[in-house]
Amino acid sequence: MKDNLISNREKEVLNLYAQGLTYNQIADELMLSPSTIRKHIENIYKKMDVHNKMEAVKKGLKLELI
Repeated sequence: MKDNLISNREKEVLNLYAQGLTYNQIADELMLSPSTIRKHIENIYKKMDVHNKMEAVKKGLKLELI
């Protein structure tokens, strides 16, 4: 279940997000637009049932997604 909770791309985004990168920095790193990163973050929050960055990172670590 946890392996399919978020997509591989969302895992990449979450990993970079957890490292403290901004949406723009993540976008540059993955060669995507900042609005695409914003949407990925929204999807991550919904799928993981969290409401902020700290909860997302904490749950991501607990579930070994990052």
